[in-house]
Amino acid sequence: MNIRFILLIPILEILTFILFGDFFGFFLVLFMIFLTGFLGLILFNSRIQIDQLRELALNPNDWVYKKIAAILLIIPGFITDFLGLVLLVKSLRGFAWQIIAPKNKEKYRNEKNKQENVIDVDYKDLDEK
Repeated sequence: MNIRFILLIPILEILTFILFGDFFGFFLVLFMIFLTGFLGLILFNSRIQIDQLRELALNPNDWVYKKIAAILLIIPGFITDFLGLVLLVKSLRGFAWQIIAPKNKEKYRNEKNKQENVIDVDYKDLDEK
């Protein structure tokens, strides 16, 4: 991620907090921030049952997305809350992942292309006659 974007996130969070506070009112905005933080804590501390281990082993992506969404919900602010809620919806995860980590996708594609461009050669020792 670009360092400027990381520094811009707290400023945008403060601006959205002020804008939503003007629109909805201070106490409702404060209640929404605490509510999403509490929801994030519940999601983060949820335990895995024994019968769910097989499903988790076969498809760990849902668990990882759930934990990332929980962390984003715990962070106070409307932008991180929005991204956290988007990560909870399976059909919107691709959109959110492009926002969170766009460069990693290109890096993965480049590594995959490098692996596909393998050239097969034959070895011949010129010293041996």
